[in-house]
Amino acid sequence: MTENPINESGAWVRGGTEGLDWNNPKTTGGNAVGSVAMPALSRYSDDIAHVAASRQAFPANQFAQATVYRAAGYTGNGGGHEAELLLRFSINTHSARGYEVMWGMAGYIAIVRWNGALGDFTVLFDSGVGGVPVPVDGDVLRAEIVGSTIKVYRNGALVTTVSDSTWLGGQPGIGFWPVDGAIPGSYGWKQFAAGGL
Repeated sequence: MTENPINESGAWVRGGTEGLDWNNPKTTGGNAVGSVAMPALSRYSDDIAHVAASRQAFPANQFAQATVYRAAGYTGNGGGHEAELLLRFSINTHSARGYEVMWGMAGYIAIVRWNGALGDFTVLFDSGVGGVPVPVDGDVLRAEIVGSTIKVYRNGALVTTVSDSTWLGGQPGIGFWPVDGAIPGSYGWKQFAAGGL
């Protein structure tokens, strides 16, 4: 299935279409990837989307999980490239807020709280480059939030646990940050799942 932007019959709320200040993910060859290399609008105009509440409303305690798609031989093309899972997310006109868990091509995982406006975010955890292995095709990233506790797992192994009580509800989703020469369609997710906990 190929859709640009991602839609799936209204299943997604998107950063460009509904949020306006960000970009929309797309699907191609069965994979979800970024559609635009930054800075199309801004360096922080990630390609983001969350599951529409009209399709399925998720409880506050929730998980998002996805399997890595990485094109053969792709190393980031000299730029930064992240695939993201979103928790308790809400996208509205000129506002995107919630929690982002990112896995960078350089080998790092970070957790960031989005505070609403474009470029307004707070870093809650950053493993640093080399803090985790470089993602390979077929790896699985899982993010969970229960109460104020966020846990991140790489291939079933716990990476980190952080606490933040700012956002109490919202929807799971996906995102991508291809920047500085990264090729949007070369790194993303080939399977996504979300549910309540």
